[in-house]
Amino acid sequence: MTKQRTQIAVLALPFVGNFRTTEWMDLGLCRDNAPEIFFPSDGAGVEKARKICGRCEVKDLCLEYALVEEIEHGVWGGASERERRRIKKRRRDGAA
Repeated sequence: MTKQRTQIAVLALPFVGNFRTTEWMDLGLCRDNAPEIFFPSDGAGVEKARKICGRCEVKDLCLEYALVEEIEHGVWGGASERERRRIKKRRRDGAA
């Protein structure tokens, strides 16, 4: 079975040549915080990560990266694992 990715999500990430870049990661506020904050073991931890993401200038790129690359764990772009699954489902349902 082939994985389908939405055209919109792929276009949202910056490209250099044929390769998607991750240079935006150097601008993320997460770089100044412990990784454990973004990989919490409980719901309260998600809120702490979400507050940091809320102030981050690359939040949207981060979220799109996690969706496109199908990252299953952690908080990316302010969205928990569960929230990213819902976003992907809405996009699939909307594309159908």
